Amino acid sequence: MTVSKAFWKIILKNIGIIVVYSIILILFGSMNLNSNSTNLGYEAKKPSIVIFNHDEETGITKNLISYLDRNTTIEKDYQDNDKLKDALFFESVILVIDIPENYHEDFLQGKNPEIKLRSSSGYSAELAKIIVERYFTTASVYQTLNLPEDEIIAKIDDTLSSTVQTEVKTRVANSADLSRANQYFSFASYSILACVLTVICLVMSSFNRLEIRKRNLIGTIDYKKINRVLLINSIFYTLGVWLLYIIVGFIIVGFSTMWSFQGLLYVVNSLVFSIVATTIALLISKLVHKKGAISGVVNVVALGSSFLCGAFVPIDYLPDGVTSFAHILPAYYYIDTNSRITTLDSSDFATIWPILLNMLIMLGFCVLFIIITNLVSRAQRKVA
Repeated sequence: MTVSKAFWKIILKNIGIIVVYSIILILFGSMNLNSNSTNLGYEAKKPSIVIFNHDEETGITKNLISYLDRNTTIEKDYQDNDKLKDALFFESVILVIDIPENYHEDFLQGKNPEIKLRSSSGYSAELAKIIVERYFTTASVYQTLNLPEDEIIAKIDDTLSSTVQTEVKTRVANSADLSRANQYFSFASYSILACVLTVICLVMSSFNRLEIRKRNLIGTIDYKKINRVLLINSIFYTLGVWLLYIIVGFIIVGFSTMWSFQGLLYVVNSLVFSIVATTIALLISKLVHKKGAISGVVNVVALGSSFLCGAFVPIDYLPDGVTSFAHILPAYYYIDTNSRITTLDSSDFATIWPILLNMLIMLGFCVLFIIITNLVSRAQRKVA
């Protein structure tokens, strides 16, 4: 039996491992996409405010309240001061507006009456203040023209009702689709590592058995040729696993996203990482020969890399010490590249260079692992 036939025969015996990790990728990848699909877009929400009007609801005062009613949600259930403080603290109310007595008369006379604002903190509070200030700024401009009140109100309404039509022209795919692709390919780092490492290490452990090694030494085939054939077949196996997960990605993420420029970068990035996984597997197979120990080592490498580098938990949520340590792992650069692809807004060299740099770093890991593997192999041959 040739080396290649023996290699693929062992692969077929371990086909269940490929199926298991593929199912894990499909299940958890789909669950992540579905759980986050409702949060990927932006939906404007009117801030909740409370108005205490101490003036007559007429003229400019009435117009101000009407403007606020159109652009905010006016809450009417917070008349108690203690209850209102709690509402501001818990941000169920964002802004409290106190309109003083004789506001509309003082405004028309140019006395610049002060409207007191009390707000919570955060983005919504700032948005509410901007809405209010927009009215005050517009009204103060027309007040200086000494126009009748009804004409001032008409001009204020006309100005505030104006909208600007904007069109965003970009060469990137839909951001929600790219976020889904990022989640899928980042989680795929675990499946790629686990599937490639487990199977290749199991195959190599079979060839590293003492009786097999002795038989190969007295055979007609040179050990260098055997190693070369095993390496080539390992690469073909890895490409098969990678192609399988790319096909799954097309199905889960969507053809339109995967056919985009960003989709191509996801594919190339996953290919580079798959090559890295192959070199890691070859190194582990030289260090660990017992089949019982292989699963333990693979779990440490695959699960450890996934947890530390952001495949399971976003890297932004991890402590700084963990993030710093993750820089010595190839998976960090793979997942970081996926994140950069998601926010890519152009295809010029300056924008793509950080992505290419990460890929070059991963290929550098490949070279490092190959050198270490050769050194270990040479030392083991001397001992033998």
